[in-house]
Amino acid sequence: MPEFTLDELEPGARNLLINCAGAQPGDKVLLIGEQGENLYFEPELCRDVALIAESLGMRPTVILAKPVKNAAEFPDNVRHEMEIADQIIFFSRLGDQVRFSLDAGNKKTVMTYTLDRSYLASPFASADFTMMKRMHDALLDVVLNAKSYTITAANGTNLHGKIHAIGKDAVSEFALELFPVMIFPPVNCYQLNGKLVIDHFVTSSSTNAYEGSTLVMDSPVMVTVVDSRITDFEGPDDLVEKFKVQLIKAAAVTGGDPYLINSWHTGINPNTYYKGDPYGDLELWGTVAYGSPRYTHIHAAGIDPGDAAFHFMDATIAFDGQVLWDEGRFVFIDRPEIQAMMNIDQRALLNSAVRHSIGM
Repeated sequence: MPEFTLDELEPGARNLLINCAGAQPGDKVLLIGEQGENLYFEPELCRDVALIAESLGMRPTVILAKPVKNAAEFPDNVRHEMEIADQIIFFSRLGDQVRFSLDAGNKKTVMTYTLDRSYLASPFASADFTMMKRMHDALLDVVLNAKSYTITAANGTNLHGKIHAIGKDAVSEFALELFPVMIFPPVNCYQLNGKLVIDHFVTSSSTNAYEGSTLVMDSPVMVTVVDSRITDFEGPDDLVEKFKVQLIKAAAVTGGDPYLINSWHTGINPNTYYKGDPYGDLELWGTVAYGSPRYTHIHAAGIDPGDAAFHFMDATIAFDGQVLWDEGRFVFIDRPEIQAMMNIDQRALLNSAVRHSIGM
C-alpha cells in the first residue's frame, strides 16, 4: 500500500466529515474501524481521518472492534461510545450489518466504503457528496413515481416488475448514510416476473456472516421468476443442485423462503473501482464494487433483505420506458437537468463516460 500524506487525504476526509456527516468544530466524532484477521477496512483510515478532524476543530474518538456474525452480536463497547458521540462513522463491516436496522436516534451515522487510503485519496471519496446526494434524490424521485420497470442484460436476463403503489414501501430505506453515494435504496420486488440468469458467483447480502457464503459458478443458471419467487431452474443438474443448496443455506440464517427474491439495486457512483482479483475474496470485492453502475445486485433467500446475493453486469434498466442505465452506463447522470446541478469539475467526474474497472 503506497503512503499518502494528510494533504492528499484531506479532500476526501473533509467531504466525509463535513458534507456527509455534517460535523462541525467542537463535535465529538466517533470513528469505528476493524481489528483482527481478514480485515476489509484499513485501520489506519481511522487514525488519519481523526488527525484531519482534529485540524478542523472536531473531537474525534477512534475505536477498533472485530467484525461479528450479525447485528445481534454488535459489541457493547462500540454501542456505548455511539451513545456519547455527536456523529458516528463506520470504517467497518459492523456498519454494513446494521445498515437496515440501526437505531441511532437523531445522530448522523455514516457507513463508509473507502476500504483503504487509496480510496479516500481518489475521486471515489472526493467527488462532492452534496452534489451526488442531489443526483441520488432526483433519481429516487423518478423511481418512486414510476409504475413499472424492466431489467435486461446480455447474459439473457429479462425481468419486469411493478413499483409498489404505496410511496416509500417501494424501497427499503437505509438506517445509515452511505459514503460516498453508492446506490439508491433497494427496490422491493413487487410482481417481479421473467428470466434471471445467475452467473459468475453467489455471495451473501452482507447482512450476516456465515460459513460458505459464496458459491463460484463455472456456468450460468437461468431461473424463472413468477411474482418475485424462483419457480424453475435451467442449467447443468449438478450446478442447479448446488445452487438450490446455497439458497436453502442462506435462508436458514434467518428463516423464510429460500426461493424468494426480495429487492435489487444498481450502482450510481461512476468513480467506483476495484483493483484486486474479485475471486481472491468475493465478499470483500462486493463490499465496494456494488457502487459501480456496471453492477446489478439482487437480494434473495429468506426474510428481507435475505442472505444471498445474485450479481450480473452491464444491465439496461428502464423505469416507465425511460432508460436510466444503458448496458452498464448510468445515462441518467447525463441528463441536462442533472448536469446543470454541477460545476465544470464535477461534470468531469460525474458522467456516464467515467467507467472504471471493478475486476469483472
